Amino acid sequence: MLDFSFYDPPIEVAASSPRLEMIVSRLKSAGLRPYTAPPAIDFSAADPLLIDMDSAAPETLDRLSRAAMIGNVPRQIVLLNTSGRAAPRIDGALHLRLEKDLSTLRSRLAALARRASRLREAAIRRATTEGLGAKLPPVDVDASPALLYLGDGSPFFLSLQGALRQRGVEITAALSRATARQHMTSKRFAAALIDLSMAHEDASGMGRWISEEDGLAGMPLIVISRPQAEFTERELALLSHATDIIDPATGDDAIVTAVEAQCRRLHASAPMMPLPGLSALTVTDLATGLFTRGFFEAHLPRQMQIAQEQAEALSVLTLRLPPEMAKSIPAQKIAGEVIARQIRDTDCAALAEPGMFVISLPATPYRGGVRLAERIGEAMDRSGNPADLSWRVTERRHYHTPQTLISTALIGPFVRTRIAA
Repeated sequence: MLDFSFYDPPIEVAASSPRLEMIVSRLKSAGLRPYTAPPAIDFSAADPLLIDMDSAAPETLDRLSRAAMIGNVPRQIVLLNTSGRAAPRIDGALHLRLEKDLSTLRSRLAALARRASRLREAAIRRATTEGLGAKLPPVDVDASPALLYLGDGSPFFLSLQGALRQRGVEITAALSRATARQHMTSKRFAAALIDLSMAHEDASGMGRWISEEDGLAGMPLIVISRPQAEFTERELALLSHATDIIDPATGDDAIVTAVEAQCRRLHASAPMMPLPGLSALTVTDLATGLFTRGFFEAHLPRQMQIAQEQAEALSVLTLRLPPEMAKSIPAQKIAGEVIARQIRDTDCAALAEPGMFVISLPATPYRGGVRLAERIGEAMDRSGNPADLSWRVTERRHYHTPQTLISTALIGPFVRTRIAA
């Protein structure tokens, strides 16, 4: 039987026997690839570092504290068994109170990686826009972020709803998938929120819609997750889609503060989207509401540089309308609206030429681009204006330059969505 564990995300572990063997076993079960840390730990390495507060050498904890004091801990730190003890103050560190929380570690690390990717995309998108001559307004600290609550309403969340509204967070509840889709088409939300404890009782299938069908189309997801011994596959799948995970082990006031902080942070750090006012600066295409080809060509080199620095995948999805619809402005407008609803806010969609759209997909391999193409094709069929879309996915390779990646993406062969299905 083939062993594919080599493809699991690596993590360095600083612990001593016999707890080391137990931690390694649990990490492997959680889908991670642990390896033992040497006595002299490099706090600037790329892989996450898990430090067991119970068994790590005192010298390791002392070095970690000193490195944190001078701000020299760029890698992701995970502190295990922090319940009831003073832990070093490290910006961005992930605290696991108990060993049973190791089952969610892969999902939590993925959530942190998504958050960092989103911040990077927001920064380079602003730089691209300013490079084209646009002057963007500063972030409005008084803005009211919009939060979409998914589900029938858990008693726990209902107790927090009033406090969140008093703090200026605009809350919209969606009791079903259809209602959620309707709200998402009419408003841009900072994030969606779901209580994991209600996912297994969710008769509307909201949990399945999010985890299996990617119903949120990349919208940031905040999950309220209580520590527990075991999670079901669906709960773990929901956690894997999370942008932020909140542990409601503290008081209600602390949880409200955490949700508010995440909403405001996500609202402020959301990547800039095409705006009608930027059309004169070759940023926004008025016919489709997407970015222009000029913006895409200026932005792709920055995305490729980040993909190389972070050792991440980067794909470009090209979609083509049939020839009879390619020059129809109404058809292109409908296609642009459908695409905008299906992509993440970190994806950059543009009109390359009449009837042809390109979408750059950060941190997305080839297969992820294929799934997005299939979702867009299905959404076009549901829109009432079905189009026999054809598509092509090109994943960045080390030999690609921005020009060759774009030219490869725009040259066939293209695959028809119905044939691919």
